[in-house]
Amino acid sequence: MKKTGKKILSLFLVCLMVFSAVPAASVAAVTENVVNSTDGESYNHYPQILVTGFGSGCVKIYYEDDPEQKSLFWPFETERFISNLGNVGDYVLGSLKDKNPDVLHGVIYNYLMDCFGMLALNPDGTMMDGVTTEPVGVRYTTDGKYEFYYDCRMSPMYTAKYLHEAVQQVLAETGSEKVELVGSSYGANVVTAYMYLYDDELDKVDTVLQCVPSIGGIRFLGELFSGNFDISPTALCDFIDRLAGSNLIPDFFYLLDEAGLLEIFLEILVVPTLREAVYEAVVDVARDFMATLPALWVCIPDEYFEDAMVFLYGENYSDPTHKYAQLIAEVTDYHYNVANKAAEIYTEAEKNHEGLNMALITKFGIAAIPFGTGENIMDDGLVTVPTSSFGATCTTYGAKLPADYVQQKYTEYDFMCPEWNIDASTGVFPFTTWYIKGLEHTQKNEDYLRLVDEIIYKDLTVFSDPDRPQFLTVSEDDPEMLEPLVEEQKSETVYDKFYAFLRKLAQIARMIFDKLKGIID
Repeated sequence: MKKTGKKILSLFLVCLMVFSAVPAASVAAVTENVVNSTDGESYNHYPQILVTGFGSGCVKIYYEDDPEQKSLFWPFETERFISNLGNVGDYVLGSLKDKNPDVLHGVIYNYLMDCFGMLALNPDGTMMDGVTTEPVGVRYTTDGKYEFYYDCRMSPMYTAKYLHEAVQQVLAETGSEKVELVGSSYGANVVTAYMYLYDDELDKVDTVLQCVPSIGGIRFLGELFSGNFDISPTALCDFIDRLAGSNLIPDFFYLLDEAGLLEIFLEILVVPTLREAVYEAVVDVARDFMATLPALWVCIPDEYFEDAMVFLYGENYSDPTHKYAQLIAEVTDYHYNVANKAAEIYTEAEKNHEGLNMALITKFGIAAIPFGTGENIMDDGLVTVPTSSFGATCTTYGAKLPADYVQQKYTEYDFMCPEWNIDASTGVFPFTTWYIKGLEHTQKNEDYLRLVDEIIYKDLTVFSDPDRPQFLTVSEDDPEMLEPLVEEQKSETVYDKFYAFLRKLAQIARMIFDKLKGIID
């Protein structure tokens, strides 16, 4: 099977990354006068309900006959991962010795299902027998703020009904006329579903702030679900660049890539027998476990959605008698009526409900996770800039827009990134969308949290506060602070000149390699 070595690595790391979580609990809301302080100033404001992301906003999942919740399936515990290892090593060695991938396939499949399988849902979307969760709801945190907790396996359409109940509860207990809604990552999907289902009640919402929304999907999950997963050499180089802390190691990988050798290096990492066994086992786990979770289907970009349905459910996935017909109907309903129409839902909400304000925060400048065959579009490690901004124009990593590029919309205002790699004018809300460089998708610092409050409580636009312009970056002096992004002025060093020379040699080596390959072929 071609390039299965890279596919194995990407699949296995995806499983580990997606199913790591932060513990959460569900507590009833508390009545309190709603007062907030930002930079020493106090503001009377509406209660703020935060809908957190996948994992961090999830209630605990455990065996229903275990009141002490020691049988946790979620948040996923490292002990379960380790204790289930068993004799995998012996089976691996035996399988390789006998050149029989079937044994290894079974071991890997059973091991992964032992770790994650009880989180899977039945074909009708219900939980496995014997599994239960904490109650879904909201808990009061501090300063007039609440956090909403939910079962992160379920569809946003399902969870939105509980969010509606939470909004009603907070309004009743505080006596407030409205609430503020903050959606973060996957939580933004839940907020969008709420806006779609309860459009006639949005007069009770003052501001909706969507932070790094994943509504447009996550590219590498789309590739995983559609069978097109791979490791992009360019993305891998960027990933190493972020982790290395020095130029020498990532530059070595960039040179390998330009010389055409990195692809070969990745391909021979794993012996064919092991590649085949792991590949088939993880695909089966994706089909029998991951594909049963509507919340993960939410993360499939539209460009991969149909292929993913066919890959995991077969050509007959639209058949009403299909085993997973109910789940498929729920997933496709959200995908086509909410996710694909999110920008329209937002603009119509602002238009039809006087006083409702929409705002966005997106991030960029973080090396992508090294999965994906597509272009390495600027992102925050998970979600691309065009996706989280709903339409902003941007370049790939390291590139700039052409020197003669002209801002596409609202030319009387400046929406161009100082680094000349993003045109924010084409996003859905250019006047209320902030771009932060240097924070990962789930990462927050103290000033980021202050920015969230200021956007909501001060009704900021990107032009109303010089300290809060459209483009911000993490301060080099203080990682807990943000500062206006300015164009980096970098002088060429001896190392830069030497690296440029090596890069030229790599390009020449690549040309020679291509010519020799053409002659041989």
